[in-house]
Amino acid sequence: MTAKDPWSARKNLYSTPVPKAVEKPKSRWKVLSILWLALRRTCTAIGALVLITTLLIAWSFSSVFSQVEYQKNLPDKFVLLMDLDGNLGDLAREVSLADPFAGPGVTMRDFLDALDRAKTDKRVQGIYARMNGTGSYGLAHIQEMRKEIKSFRESGKFAYIYSPSYGDLGGLGNYYLARAFQEMWMQPMGVIAIPGVSAELPFVRNILDMVGVEPEFYQRKEFKSAYENLTHSQITEPNRRMMEYLIKDLTDTLQTEISEDMGVRPESFKALVDKGLFTAQEALDSGLIDHADYADVLVRQINQKVTGDPEVDADYIDFDTYIREAQSAQPSLADELMPKGKKGNKKEQDAKPSVALIYAVGMILPSKDGDSSGLFDDGVAAADQIAGALIDAARDDSVKAVVLRVDSPGGSPVASETILRGVQIVQEHGKQVIVSMGPTAASGGYWISAYANQIFVLPTTITGSIGVVGGKFSTKELWSMLGVNWERIQWGKNAGMWSMNTPFSDSEAERINAMLDNVYSNFLQRVASGRKMSVQEVDRIAGGRVWTGKSAIKIGLADRIGGLEDALDYAATQVGGKTRKDIDVVVMPKPKTAIEKFVEMFQQQVFFRNDLKTEAQILKTVKPYMAEMGILSDPQSFSVYSPVEIKP
Repeated sequence: MTAKDPWSARKNLYSTPVPKAVEKPKSRWKVLSILWLALRRTCTAIGALVLITTLLIAWSFSSVFSQVEYQKNLPDKFVLLMDLDGNLGDLAREVSLADPFAGPGVTMRDFLDALDRAKTDKRVQGIYARMNGTGSYGLAHIQEMRKEIKSFRESGKFAYIYSPSYGDLGGLGNYYLARAFQEMWMQPMGVIAIPGVSAELPFVRNILDMVGVEPEFYQRKEFKSAYENLTHSQITEPNRRMMEYLIKDLTDTLQTEISEDMGVRPESFKALVDKGLFTAQEALDSGLIDHADYADVLVRQINQKVTGDPEVDADYIDFDTYIREAQSAQPSLADELMPKGKKGNKKEQDAKPSVALIYAVGMILPSKDGDSSGLFDDGVAAADQIAGALIDAARDDSVKAVVLRVDSPGGSPVASETILRGVQIVQEHGKQVIVSMGPTAASGGYWISAYANQIFVLPTTITGSIGVVGGKFSTKELWSMLGVNWERIQWGKNAGMWSMNTPFSDSEAERINAMLDNVYSNFLQRVASGRKMSVQEVDRIAGGRVWTGKSAIKIGLADRIGGLEDALDYAATQVGGKTRKDIDVVVMPKPKTAIEKFVEMFQQQVFFRNDLKTEAQILKTVKPYMAEMGILSDPQSFSVYSPVEIKP
């Protein structure tokens, strides 16, 4: 006889037994349980509060001690140690939980202002710059840096630069920057790489055809090449002519200025570029560098110059530290927590007229939330924030003018129009808007600049691209290859307009083109109104064509050559001053305080996205084209965007 399964013997397999009633605890134990739960939760809350308070205090002391360090007397005589690693932009890095106690990054304006201050700072004897060759700068940024470096040299102080090699990943652009220094030093085993300027454009239409994806994009007009790498298998003739013109314009500037730095004829420098690669000795013989020697030899020479003895070390102060010394007068976390009556006197600052400085950097989108893809890690020019800052500046009686710094390839036309309206509101309040264009201010970047009273450009600024492009991908053939059949039930003739499962129908294509015509027409009208030109005149220089800053002045799209400092100088003259030193430059929107940044870090849910991003070179190569795809997240799928990227 088979023994019964002890499990089945204990379990009723065919019905749900009624559970035994739970005996209710006595009331006194219930009260104690509630009290114990309340105590536990209170302790948890107190613990969290203590933790946050401790971190705030730690950050506060970190801020205070760092400011004490910067405010303490630097040596009476020192050399600025400058590392040129390509990590400079118009905006500072964002604080993140990955490194919460790190200070904000140095911005381009910080760099330029510090150089300007160093000219008259008697403690500063000179500059020792180092370039590792792994980073690079935009050409327009390089031109701003070169101007200040040369101005520093004119004060009679030395400026030497050392690099194991020149060129590397930075190419001709890094060499262009290095030529601004008084002496160029390079290691005896180093090389000079100045192969010229190139623009490489990958065309992927053949691959898309192979996988059954059809790009359906329409452009206004022939030069608007934003998606041609998707719709064509090779470069179009208008695009080729535009790129050839751009490269010639840029290289004319580089050739002229570098040959002047070297003291040779432009033709002679072009012959060196055609050769491209030089050993240290060849570079020395050709005049491309001043010394082929080691870094310690240069340091000994600097020591001799500063201390009178090559064996006695001069004091070397990191350039970032020098910048922080100037910034240490700004409110710290301790200042923010201090009662208002205890804060420092600002009468001298308040006596100056204020000029608002507003940045529009990155892809132009309606808001930062529009970058859900994370593709635009170079920054988002959020229309809601920028327009809000412009309106605040318009309504603030202490603000007398606005400088709008633009470094953007464009983006959404709706977002661009929002910012342009903000510019208009400032002007309606009787205040001037001066635009300073950085490395790029094209398409939507030009749209937001069109109404400016004055537009400043650098010779190598990429601007224009007055045009629009829009469309979608059709994956109908791809699904067919995979054996997938899509059925649609719709209400409305064009209800499937944005579906990627089918191509545009005739009526859908008609509406798309009507919308593109409307955007292009409005773009022309805004430029014509802002630049005091006829629509026909604008159309002749528009068509999506990209121009350099130098050419933009010739055709009427810009007014003056100059960088951000020049734009601020001009703004000062419009509000009763002579230079930017006579005004109080107020960055708007107001930078977040230390407490606000700290609290914001705890609210971030995706902070690792930026801090743990992959920096593989292959991803850097395709990123501009991935960004193009990101623009399509705009429900209208129209963009005033220009992805032109030229590598010097």
